[in-house]
Amino acid sequence: MLELTSTNDPVCYTTGLVPSPGSQFIADGLHPDIPHVMQGVPSWLAMCGVILIIFTSHYYVSARNSTDTLRRSWRFNLLKFGFLNRLVKKQWFPLFLQSFSVMIFILILSAGLFGSPKHNIGPVLTWTWWWALLIFLVLGFGKAFCAICPWEALSSLVTSLSLKSRMKKLGYEQPWPKWAKNIFPAILFFILLTWFELGNNVTHSPSMTATLGLVMAGTAILSAIIFERRAFCRYACLVGRVTGLYALFSPVELRPESKEVCTTCTSKACFRGTNEQTGCPTLLFPGNLKENTYCTLCTECIRACPHDNIGINLRPPASDLFNKIRFQWDEATLAIVLLALTSFHGLTMTPLWGTLNDQLRLATGLGPVFSFTILMLLMLMAPILLFWAGASFAKALTQDASVGAGKIFKAFAYSVIPVALFYHLAHNSMHFFLEAPSIIPLLSDPFGFGWNLFGTAGAHYGPLLTLETLWGIQVVLIVIGHLYGVLIADRVARTLFRDPRRILRSLVPLLLTMVLFSAYSIWLIAQPMEMRSGM
Repeated sequence: MLELTSTNDPVCYTTGLVPSPGSQFIADGLHPDIPHVMQGVPSWLAMCGVILIIFTSHYYVSARNSTDTLRRSWRFNLLKFGFLNRLVKKQWFPLFLQSFSVMIFILILSAGLFGSPKHNIGPVLTWTWWWALLIFLVLGFGKAFCAICPWEALSSLVTSLSLKSRMKKLGYEQPWPKWAKNIFPAILFFILLTWFELGNNVTHSPSMTATLGLVMAGTAILSAIIFERRAFCRYACLVGRVTGLYALFSPVELRPESKEVCTTCTSKACFRGTNEQTGCPTLLFPGNLKENTYCTLCTECIRACPHDNIGINLRPPASDLFNKIRFQWDEATLAIVLLALTSFHGLTMTPLWGTLNDQLRLATGLGPVFSFTILMLLMLMAPILLFWAGASFAKALTQDASVGAGKIFKAFAYSVIPVALFYHLAHNSMHFFLEAPSIIPLLSDPFGFGWNLFGTAGAHYGPLLTLETLWGIQVVLIVIGHLYGVLIADRVARTLFRDPRRILRSLVPLLLTMVLFSAYSIWLIAQPMEMRSGM
């Protein structure tokens, strides 16, 4: 293993290589096979972040009173804007949105399969732009990606055999298996994909990036042909399930304007569909919709509703989490897995990860695949076990026979969703704001063939933000995520318990666990971090 040596440049590090002056070193691309490592958040700033996390938790517990943490609720229907209402109700609206993502998807596949095997636009578009911005898109617009998903668009195209209609004509319409009517298939898919992506350095490989895209497209299309509606989207799509859980925090929702209208409606066209509309593709009845998790914002129900009773609303952030009263094991498991895998992803990009991997291999004689798998499983299980220990401690403190450790674990797991979401945002901020300009030269040479279509090939562009600004953003994001986690934990405690003393006792061990999670997130962003491409 090459030794990590720091250089005089305060921004860039590299393995055994002295950079040219300034941040241009990474953009030059003179050594594309040598990893470039960004300096982590300074120790003093990281310490400030940890202090804020501890202070907000302690202050909230000590100063809280009997006032419910559920804030006032307000809604504003965006479809009150006439032009937007008319646009959404156009039959071609879904295809119009999805056509752009399909074109980008085809570009990624073409570049990955037929372009230069070492360097083309495919990985940058996928991992630096799409995957990084996806989490920001969920934060601002909920399940908007599902509305423009290229895999769903291709599924609709194949099963309808039409560019004009999304009405399903081709398929066996088999019911999804009862044992799999949960999101555990998506969780397993997510774990396997993370193992494959990080274990095989997929983010640097155009061909493997394209192959993953093809696997997702093929799975979605095959599922659409075999099963009824879009069962894959609801139960098995890892992107849809990850964004679905994060979308509980989103300030955008699709809801009925009047539940009474939905109750008295006899046609239930929003669910069943009509001769022209498919109805809800994920088997939801919009009249009872209370959460964002499974809605794909496809807007089919809006066009099918005969009463014009469904709106797309702006609302306070985290409304679904504050209003949560029904807790599910599959969603709770995904919440902890999300926290584990996002932080694991960050750890694998630090020099410490290479040291751990090498030491395990030397101590056990295992090959690289086995050592990686063991460490990944350990990093996956550690947060689950730690959170279970917190739930068990809370059970011992509350001494409520009707609320066991399992119920506490299942309910409080939802409070770590903002912790995972905002660490994910902090991590992705690093990639996007430092590496996004690397796409500009590739716009002129997307396949790596030496073209210069727009005159930008070989051009060098610096980061979108200074490193100091990025550090501040990362710390603030993690602190915000922790604060929301504390507020939601309090709301969950009030849902499980009625006795104020039991509410407080249940909070103490679980907030301590969340402090450890958030402090670990701060520690991660303080480590030198390997970049995917150039700064």
